[in-house]
Amino acid sequence: MTLEVQPERRATSKDVAARAGVSRSTVSQVLNGDDRFPEETRARVVAAAEALRYRPSRAGRALVTGLSDIVVVVVPNATFGPHLQDSVDRITGATATAGVSVVVRFASIQDESTLTSVLDLRPAAVVDFGVFNPSQRERIEASGTRVVPRRAPVAEGADPDPIDIHIGRIQVRELLRGGPRRLVYAALDDKRLDPFGPPRLDGIRREARERGLEAPLTPRIPLDVDGATAALRAVVAEAGSAALGICCYNDDVAIAAVAACRKLDLRVPEDVAVIGVDKTAVGQLISPRLTTVFVDQPLLMDSLVQELASLSSRRPAPDPSGYEVDLERVLELVRGETT
Repeated sequence: MTLEVQPERRATSKDVAARAGVSRSTVSQVLNGDDRFPEETRARVVAAAEALRYRPSRAGRALVTGLSDIVVVVVPNATFGPHLQDSVDRITGATATAGVSVVVRFASIQDESTLTSVLDLRPAAVVDFGVFNPSQRERIEASGTRVVPRRAPVAEGADPDPIDIHIGRIQVRELLRGGPRRLVYAALDDKRLDPFGPPRLDGIRREARERGLEAPLTPRIPLDVDGATAALRAVVAEAGSAALGICCYNDDVAIAAVAACRKLDLRVPEDVAVIGVDKTAVGQLISPRLTTVFVDQPLLMDSLVQELASLSSRRPAPDPSGYEVDLERVLELVRGETT
């Protein structure tokens, strides 16, 4: 005869309330981060919940708050450096105490289908890495979902993408450190979106214009030796005998440019100076070692993480007008052997 094993009954908020000697509403509010209760009361509720291995019902929470316990990270379908996973990990860590789940979605810029999906999910928060326009962000906020990072209105005449513009300027300054060069912006030959390249190219053009130089050539360089060589050969033909200074979209493009230089018997950095972005591990291992621009993503994520951490309490989100990126701290020139 086989004995049927009965599953252990799952504890409810009523069980926690009885053990802690409080009401069910107090249990719900304390476990949802309300810190208005006395510390002793909160400690009793948390201890009772842990002793009973109680987990709040996600469906019940959504019914009460009108929002799900999900944070949606919306990322443009672009070519990213190696730090996207680190950023998502930090977001996951920041929201862990709020008991929410993190979902990543790749999308086109100003994608209405993604907006509809987000509105249907009713997430607690949306982390927008530049997909939604201001009108779409307002629609999400109107539904009760917090959109982070919160953005202060861009002042008239101010740069909407100061970090990427400054990256372009840093690249030009480094390439010209040893003397004049014909400037080149090497974009990645990729069919995905490129939300970062245009403002970087803008920064390169501004720096060149201020120095009285020609506007940069703008080839697209694929990540294979033959394709990169063909692209660089065309650039050399257009530039004539001038030494080249290539500002690359990222370290991958810079590595492809260096490989193409070898195929064309061009000396790096004498004939062609190359600078990337991202400070990838591979870029620092190859020879010649890449000169690159390091973007301190953890530092950039700090204010965003603070906003997400406030989900676990009733604290208001930080005022976006207080956010000001310190470009000198966020961006670092890592000088290698290619400039």
